[in-house]
Amino acid sequence: MKSQLRHLIAEALYPTKSYNLPSVCERYGLATGSSDEAFSSKTRYVMSRLEGLSDEKVFEIAKAVIQEFPDDKLVAAVEKLRADGHLVSDISRRHLMPAFNGIPLAGSLSLIEFLREHCPELDQASSYYAFQSRADDIVRHAVRNDDWSNSEILEYLGFLVWSQTRLFSFIESCVHPIRRTEAEQLTLVENINPILRRDGFNLVKSAAISGYPTYTVAETTRSGTSPADQLISKSLISFDEAGVHQAWEKALERRGSDPEGAVTAAKTLLETVCKHIIDDAGGSYGDNDDLPKLYHTAAEHLNLAPSQHTEPLFKTILGNCHSVVGTLAGLCNKLGDAHGQGKKQVRLLPRHAELAVNLAGSVATFLVSTWNARKPPDASK
Repeated sequence: MKSQLRHLIAEALYPTKSYNLPSVCERYGLATGSSDEAFSSKTRYVMSRLEGLSDEKVFEIAKAVIQEFPDDKLVAAVEKLRADGHLVSDISRRHLMPAFNGIPLAGSLSLIEFLREHCPELDQASSYYAFQSRADDIVRHAVRNDDWSNSEILEYLGFLVWSQTRLFSFIESCVHPIRRTEAEQLTLVENINPILRRDGFNLVKSAAISGYPTYTVAETTRSGTSPADQLISKSLISFDEAGVHQAWEKALERRGSDPEGAVTAAKTLLETVCKHIIDDAGGSYGDNDDLPKLYHTAAEHLNLAPSQHTEPLFKTILGNCHSVVGTLAGLCNKLGDAHGQGKKQVRLLPRHAELAVNLAGSVATFLVSTWNARKPPDASK
Protein backbone atom coordinates (compact mmCIF):
# COMPACT_ATOMS: atom_id res chain seq x y z
CA MET A 1 0.00 0.00 0.00
CA LYS A 2 2.77 2.47 0.88
CA SER A 3 4.52 1.92 -2.47
CA GLN A 4 1.19 2.65 -4.15
CA LEU A 5 1.01 5.83 -2.09
CA ARG A 6 3.87 7.33 -4.11
CA HIS A 7 1.90 6.89 -7.35
CA LEU A 8 -1.24 8.34 -5.77
CA ILE A 9 0.67 11.42 -4.56
CA ALA A 10 1.99 11.93 -8.09
CA GLU A 11 -1.56 11.60 -9.47
CA ALA A 12 -2.91 14.08 -6.91
CA LEU A 13 -0.23 16.64 -7.85
CA TYR A 14 -0.56 16.06 -11.61
CA PRO A 15 -3.11 18.88 -12.19
CA THR A 16 -0.51 21.37 -10.93
CA LYS A 17 0.99 23.49 -13.73
CA SER A 18 4.49 22.32 -14.67
CA TYR A 19 6.05 25.69 -13.89
CA ASN A 20 4.48 25.61 -10.37
CA LEU A 21 5.26 21.97 -9.59
CA PRO A 22 8.84 22.50 -8.27
CA SER A 23 7.72 25.07 -5.68
CA VAL A 24 4.70 22.95 -4.69
CA CYS A 25 6.93 19.92 -4.14
CA GLU A 26 9.40 21.98 -2.11
CA ARG A 27 6.56 22.93 0.26
CA TYR A 28 6.22 19.23 1.10
CA GLY A 29 9.93 18.85 1.74
CA LEU A 30 10.82 17.27 -1.61
CA ALA A 31 14.11 18.00 -3.38
CA THR A 32 14.35 21.09 -5.53
CA GLY A 33 14.31 20.90 -9.30
CA SER A 34 13.73 22.93 -12.45
CA SER A 35 10.54 23.68 -14.33
CA ASP A 36 12.15 22.18 -17.44
CA GLU A 37 12.36 18.83 -15.63
CA ALA A 38 8.71 19.12 -14.62
CA PHE A 39 7.72 20.03 -18.20
CA SER A 40 9.38 16.83 -19.40
CA SER A 41 7.20 14.64 -17.13
CA LYS A 42 5.29 15.79 -14.06
CA THR A 43 4.76 12.22 -12.88
CA ARG A 44 8.44 11.33 -13.16
CA TYR A 45 9.39 14.59 -11.43
CA VAL A 46 7.34 13.71 -8.33
CA MET A 47 8.12 9.97 -8.32
CA SER A 48 11.88 10.49 -8.54
CA ARG A 49 11.76 12.61 -5.39
CA LEU A 50 9.57 10.20 -3.46
CA GLU A 51 11.48 7.02 -4.30
CA GLY A 52 14.39 7.77 -1.99
CA LEU A 53 12.19 8.57 1.03
CA SER A 54 11.11 6.19 3.79
CA ASP A 55 7.54 4.91 3.87
CA GLU A 56 6.90 6.95 7.02
CA LYS A 57 8.04 10.17 5.32
CA VAL A 58 5.93 9.42 2.25
CA PHE A 59 2.91 8.87 4.50
CA GLU A 60 3.46 12.25 6.19
CA ILE A 61 3.70 13.92 2.77
CA ALA A 62 0.49 12.18 1.65
CA LYS A 63 -1.38 13.51 4.69
CA ALA A 64 -0.16 17.01 3.88
CA VAL A 65 -1.01 16.74 0.18
CA ILE A 66 -4.67 15.80 0.75
CA GLN A 67 -5.18 18.99 2.72
CA GLU A 68 -4.44 20.99 -0.44
CA PHE A 69 -5.23 18.44 -3.16
CA PRO A 70 -8.05 16.20 -1.82
CA ASP A 71 -7.80 13.52 -4.50
CA ASP A 72 -10.28 10.84 -3.41
CA LYS A 73 -8.04 7.85 -4.17
CA LEU A 74 -5.26 9.38 -2.10
CA VAL A 75 -7.68 10.22 0.72
CA ALA A 76 -8.88 6.58 0.75
CA ALA A 77 -5.31 5.26 0.88
CA VAL A 78 -4.39 7.57 3.77
CA GLU A 79 -7.53 6.51 5.67
CA LYS A 80 -6.52 2.86 5.38
CA LEU A 81 -2.98 3.51 6.58
CA ARG A 82 -3.79 5.63 9.61
CA ALA A 83 -2.79 3.89 12.83
CA ASP A 84 -6.23 4.61 14.29
CA GLY A 85 -8.05 3.81 11.08
CA HIS A 86 -11.67 2.87 11.71
CA LEU A 87 -13.31 2.02 8.41
CA VAL A 88 -16.54 0.80 6.93
CA SER A 89 -15.70 -2.63 5.55
CA ASP A 90 -15.97 -3.70 1.92
CA ILE A 91 -18.78 -6.07 2.90
CA SER A 92 -20.75 -3.26 4.52
CA ARG A 93 -20.26 -1.07 1.45
CA ARG A 94 -21.78 -3.81 -0.70
CA HIS A 95 -24.73 -4.04 1.67
CA LEU A 96 -25.13 -0.26 1.75
CA MET A 97 -25.73 0.07 -1.99
CA PRO A 98 -29.07 -1.82 -2.02
CA ALA A 99 -30.19 0.24 1.00
CA PHE A 100 -30.67 3.14 -1.43
CA ASN A 101 -32.89 1.14 -3.82
CA GLY A 102 -36.59 1.83 -4.08
CA ILE A 103 -36.30 5.60 -3.46
CA PRO A 104 -35.36 8.59 -5.63
CA LEU A 105 -31.62 8.73 -4.97
CA ALA A 106 -31.56 12.53 -5.12
CA GLY A 107 -34.93 12.90 -3.44
CA SER A 108 -36.93 15.75 -4.92
CA LEU A 109 -33.92 17.31 -6.69
CA SER A 110 -32.03 16.58 -9.92
CA LEU A 111 -30.22 13.25 -9.93
CA ILE A 112 -27.37 14.45 -12.16
CA GLU A 113 -26.77 17.65 -10.19
CA PHE A 114 -26.78 15.68 -6.95
CA LEU A 115 -24.29 13.13 -8.26
CA ARG A 116 -22.09 15.85 -9.69
CA GLU A 117 -21.67 17.26 -6.15
CA HIS A 118 -20.11 14.00 -4.96
CA CYS A 119 -18.74 12.32 -8.09
CA PRO A 120 -16.11 14.24 -10.08
CA GLU A 121 -15.81 11.23 -12.39
CA LEU A 122 -19.39 11.87 -13.57
CA ASP A 123 -18.12 13.96 -16.46
CA GLN A 124 -15.38 11.52 -17.46
CA ALA A 125 -15.69 9.49 -20.64
CA SER A 126 -18.41 6.85 -20.80
CA SER A 127 -17.47 3.24 -20.19
CA TYR A 128 -19.86 2.08 -22.91
CA TYR A 129 -20.41 4.69 -25.61
CA ALA A 130 -17.99 6.78 -27.66
CA PHE A 131 -18.26 10.57 -27.36
CA GLN A 132 -20.41 10.35 -24.23
CA SER A 133 -19.78 10.92 -20.55
CA ARG A 134 -20.74 8.87 -17.51
CA ALA A 135 -23.42 11.47 -16.85
CA ASP A 136 -24.86 10.65 -20.28
CA ASP A 137 -24.90 6.96 -19.34
CA ILE A 138 -26.85 7.66 -16.17
CA VAL A 139 -29.32 9.92 -17.99
CA ARG A 140 -29.83 7.15 -20.56
CA HIS A 141 -30.28 4.31 -18.06
CA ALA A 142 -31.75 5.96 -14.95
CA VAL A 143 -33.50 9.15 -16.06
CA ARG A 144 -34.94 8.51 -19.53
CA ASN A 145 -35.31 4.81 -18.79
CA ASP A 146 -35.48 2.69 -15.65
CA ASP A 147 -32.72 0.21 -16.54
CA TRP A 148 -30.40 0.84 -13.59
CA SER A 149 -31.20 0.58 -9.91
CA ASN A 150 -29.62 3.01 -7.46
CA SER A 151 -27.14 0.35 -6.38
CA GLU A 152 -26.09 -0.15 -10.03
CA ILE A 153 -25.60 3.61 -10.41
CA LEU A 154 -23.43 3.72 -7.29
CA GLU A 155 -21.33 0.74 -8.31
CA TYR A 156 -20.81 2.29 -11.75
CA LEU A 157 -19.50 5.45 -10.05
CA GLY A 158 -17.04 3.55 -7.85
CA PHE A 159 -18.96 3.58 -4.56
CA LEU A 160 -17.03 0.53 -3.35
CA VAL A 161 -13.67 2.34 -3.47
CA TRP A 162 -14.68 5.85 -2.45
CA SER A 163 -12.80 7.31 0.47
CA GLN A 164 -14.69 7.10 3.74
CA THR A 165 -14.78 10.89 3.90
CA ARG A 166 -16.58 10.96 0.57
CA LEU A 167 -18.82 8.03 1.51
CA PHE A 168 -20.05 9.73 4.69
CA SER A 169 -20.54 13.05 2.90
CA PHE A 170 -22.69 11.28 0.29
CA ILE A 171 -24.81 9.49 2.92
CA GLU A 172 -25.35 12.68 4.92
CA SER A 173 -26.37 14.53 1.77
CA CYS A 174 -28.79 11.74 0.80
CA VAL A 175 -30.76 12.17 4.03
CA HIS A 176 -30.63 15.98 4.04
CA PRO A 177 -34.03 17.66 4.52
CA ILE A 178 -33.60 19.69 1.33
CA ARG A 179 -34.11 16.41 -0.54
CA ARG A 180 -36.65 14.49 1.54
CA THR A 181 -39.58 14.76 3.89
CA GLU A 182 -38.94 13.94 7.54
CA ALA A 183 -40.71 10.59 7.15
CA GLU A 184 -38.57 9.73 4.10
CA GLN A 185 -35.44 10.74 6.02
CA LEU A 186 -36.31 8.39 8.87
CA THR A 187 -37.03 5.48 6.53
CA LEU A 188 -33.65 5.89 4.83
CA VAL A 189 -31.83 6.28 8.16
CA GLU A 190 -33.45 3.04 9.36
CA ASN A 191 -32.25 1.27 6.20
CA ILE A 192 -28.68 2.53 6.57
CA ASN A 193 -28.01 2.42 10.31
CA PRO A 194 -28.15 -1.37 10.86
CA ILE A 195 -25.37 -1.67 8.26
CA LEU A 196 -23.23 1.18 9.58
CA ARG A 197 -23.58 -0.07 13.17
CA ARG A 198 -21.74 -3.27 12.31
CA ASP A 199 -18.61 -1.18 11.75
CA GLY A 200 -19.15 1.18 14.67
CA PHE A 201 -20.91 4.10 12.99
CA ASN A 202 -24.39 5.58 13.16
CA LEU A 203 -26.39 8.33 11.48
CA VAL A 204 -27.46 10.65 14.29
CA LYS A 205 -29.43 13.88 14.39
CA SER A 206 -26.90 16.69 14.50
CA ALA A 207 -28.81 19.91 13.98
CA ALA A 208 -31.97 21.34 12.48
CA ILE A 209 -32.69 23.66 9.55
CA SER A 210 -36.00 25.49 9.86
CA GLY A 211 -37.05 22.75 12.25
CA TYR A 212 -36.11 19.92 9.90
CA PRO A 213 -33.48 17.45 11.21
CA THR A 214 -30.08 16.97 9.63
CA TYR A 215 -27.97 13.86 10.17
CA THR A 216 -24.26 13.20 10.61
CA VAL A 217 -22.39 9.90 10.54
CA ALA A 218 -20.84 9.50 14.00
CA GLU A 219 -18.58 6.88 15.49
CA THR A 220 -20.22 4.64 18.09
CA THR A 221 -18.31 1.50 19.15
CA ARG A 222 -15.66 -0.57 17.41
CA SER A 223 -18.02 -3.48 16.93
CA GLY A 224 -20.99 -1.31 16.06
CA THR A 225 -23.20 -3.15 18.52
CA SER A 226 -22.64 -4.01 22.13
CA PRO A 227 -22.44 -7.61 23.35
CA ALA A 228 -25.75 -7.01 25.15
CA ASP A 229 -27.41 -6.01 21.85
CA GLN A 230 -26.30 -9.27 20.27
CA LEU A 231 -27.42 -11.46 23.18
CA ILE A 232 -30.82 -9.79 23.33
CA SER A 233 -31.23 -10.08 19.57
CA LYS A 234 -30.44 -13.80 19.68
CA SER A 235 -33.02 -14.37 22.42
CA LEU A 236 -35.79 -12.33 20.84
CA ILE A 237 -35.35 -13.60 17.29
CA SER A 238 -35.78 -17.15 18.56
CA PHE A 239 -39.00 -16.14 20.32
CA ASP A 240 -40.71 -14.40 17.42
CA GLU A 241 -38.74 -12.96 14.53
CA ALA A 242 -41.67 -11.32 12.79
CA GLY A 243 -43.08 -9.42 15.78
CA VAL A 244 -40.88 -9.20 18.86
CA HIS A 245 -37.51 -9.13 17.12
CA GLN A 246 -38.78 -6.56 14.61
CA ALA A 247 -39.79 -4.26 17.49
CA TRP A 248 -36.34 -4.71 19.05
CA GLU A 249 -34.57 -3.90 15.77
CA LYS A 250 -36.64 -0.74 15.38
CA ALA A 251 -35.71 0.36 18.91
CA LEU A 252 -32.01 -0.27 18.18
CA GLU A 253 -32.09 1.57 14.88
CA ARG A 254 -33.62 4.68 16.41
CA ARG A 255 -31.45 5.00 19.53
CA GLY A 256 -29.01 7.45 18.01
CA SER A 257 -31.09 9.09 15.28
CA ASP A 258 -34.55 9.38 16.86
CA PRO A 259 -34.50 9.12 20.70
CA GLU A 260 -38.26 9.74 21.08
CA GLY A 261 -39.06 7.08 18.50
CA ALA A 262 -36.62 4.66 20.17
CA VAL A 263 -38.38 5.02 23.53
CA THR A 264 -41.74 4.42 21.87
CA ALA A 265 -40.33 1.34 20.11
CA ALA A 266 -38.94 0.07 23.45
CA LYS A 267 -42.41 0.32 24.99
CA THR A 268 -43.90 -1.45 21.96
CA LEU A 269 -41.32 -4.22 22.36
CA LEU A 270 -42.36 -4.93 25.96
CA GLU A 271 -46.07 -4.73 25.12
CA THR A 272 -45.56 -7.21 22.27
CA VAL A 273 -43.59 -9.66 24.43
CA CYS A 274 -46.19 -9.51 27.21
CA LYS A 275 -49.10 -10.07 24.81
CA HIS A 276 -47.33 -13.01 23.14
CA ILE A 277 -46.73 -14.66 26.50
CA ILE A 278 -50.30 -14.08 27.69
CA ASP A 279 -51.67 -15.46 24.40
CA ASP A 280 -49.43 -18.53 24.55
CA ALA A 281 -50.35 -19.12 28.18
CA GLY A 282 -54.04 -19.05 27.33
CA GLY A 283 -54.69 -15.82 29.23
CA SER A 284 -56.49 -12.66 28.17
CA TYR A 285 -56.02 -8.89 28.22
CA GLY A 286 -58.15 -5.89 27.39
CA ASP A 287 -57.75 -3.65 24.36
CA ASN A 288 -57.09 -0.71 26.68
CA ASP A 289 -54.64 -2.45 29.03
CA ASP A 290 -51.53 -0.32 29.41
CA LEU A 291 -47.98 -1.67 29.66
CA PRO A 292 -47.86 -1.98 33.49
CA LYS A 293 -51.12 -3.97 33.42
CA LEU A 294 -49.89 -6.20 30.59
CA TYR A 295 -46.59 -6.79 32.39
CA HIS A 296 -48.39 -7.71 35.63
CA THR A 297 -50.58 -10.23 33.80
CA ALA A 298 -47.64 -11.79 31.96
CA ALA A 299 -45.59 -11.91 35.19
CA GLU A 300 -48.36 -13.81 36.98
CA HIS A 301 -48.42 -16.42 34.20
CA LEU A 302 -44.64 -16.77 34.63
CA ASN A 303 -44.75 -16.85 38.44
CA LEU A 304 -42.74 -13.62 38.47
CA ALA A 305 -45.15 -11.41 40.41
CA PRO A 306 -43.61 -10.26 43.74
CA SER A 307 -46.74 -11.45 45.57
CA GLN A 308 -46.03 -15.01 44.38
CA HIS A 309 -42.76 -15.21 46.34
CA THR A 310 -41.66 -15.02 49.97
CA GLU A 311 -37.87 -14.64 49.68
CA PRO A 312 -37.24 -10.92 50.43
CA LEU A 313 -34.36 -10.44 47.94
CA PHE A 314 -36.25 -12.14 45.16
CA LYS A 315 -39.39 -10.10 45.92
CA THR A 316 -37.26 -6.95 45.75
CA ILE A 317 -35.74 -7.88 42.39
CA LEU A 318 -39.13 -8.72 40.88
CA GLY A 319 -40.62 -5.56 42.36
CA ASN A 320 -37.83 -3.53 40.78
CA CYS A 321 -38.62 -5.10 37.41
CA HIS A 322 -42.20 -3.89 37.80
CA SER A 323 -40.88 -0.42 38.67
CA VAL A 324 -38.62 -0.33 35.61
CA VAL A 325 -41.54 -1.27 33.34
CA GLY A 326 -43.76 1.36 34.93
CA THR A 327 -41.07 4.02 34.59
CA LEU A 328 -40.48 3.13 30.92
CA ALA A 329 -44.21 3.41 30.26
CA GLY A 330 -44.29 6.80 31.98
CA LEU A 331 -41.22 7.98 30.06
CA CYS A 332 -42.81 7.00 26.77
CA ASN A 333 -46.12 8.64 27.63
CA LYS A 334 -44.39 11.88 28.60
CA LEU A 335 -41.47 12.12 26.17
CA GLY A 336 -41.99 9.52 23.42
CA ASP A 337 -43.31 10.36 19.96
CA ALA A 338 -46.69 8.66 20.43
CA HIS A 339 -48.24 11.74 22.07
CA GLY A 340 -48.21 15.48 21.46
CA GLN A 341 -45.96 17.68 23.58
CA GLY A 342 -46.44 21.11 25.10
CA LYS A 343 -44.28 24.19 24.63
CA LYS A 344 -41.94 23.19 27.45
CA GLN A 345 -41.14 19.79 26.02
CA VAL A 346 -38.06 18.10 27.48
CA ARG A 347 -35.89 16.69 24.70
CA LEU A 348 -34.56 13.16 25.00
CA LEU A 349 -30.89 12.64 24.18
CA PRO A 350 -29.45 9.52 22.51
CA ARG A 351 -27.92 8.37 25.81
CA HIS A 352 -31.37 8.50 27.46
CA ALA A 353 -32.84 6.46 24.61
CA GLU A 354 -29.97 3.96 24.84
CA LEU A 355 -30.68 3.41 28.55
CA ALA A 356 -34.42 2.97 27.94
CA VAL A 357 -33.90 0.59 25.01
CA ASN A 358 -31.30 -1.49 26.87
CA LEU A 359 -33.56 -1.78 29.95
CA ALA A 360 -36.51 -2.80 27.77
CA GLY A 361 -34.37 -5.36 25.97
CA SER A 362 -33.10 -6.84 29.22
CA VAL A 363 -36.60 -7.13 30.70
CA ALA A 364 -37.96 -8.60 27.46
CA THR A 365 -35.16 -11.17 27.38
CA PHE A 366 -35.83 -12.11 31.00
CA LEU A 367 -39.52 -12.68 30.21
CA VAL A 368 -38.77 -14.67 27.05
CA SER A 369 -36.15 -16.83 28.78
CA THR A 370 -38.50 -17.55 31.69
CA TRP A 371 -41.34 -18.45 29.34
CA ASN A 372 -39.14 -20.75 27.26
CA ALA A 373 -38.05 -22.54 30.44
CA ARG A 374 -41.56 -22.96 31.87
CA LYS A 375 -43.97 -23.17 28.94
CA PRO A 376 -45.84 -26.43 28.32
CA PRO A 377 -44.62 -28.38 25.27
CA ASP A 378 -47.74 -27.47 23.24
CA ALA A 379 -48.12 -23.87 24.47
CA SER A 380 -47.45 -22.16 21.16
CA LYS A 381 -49.15 -24.66 18.89
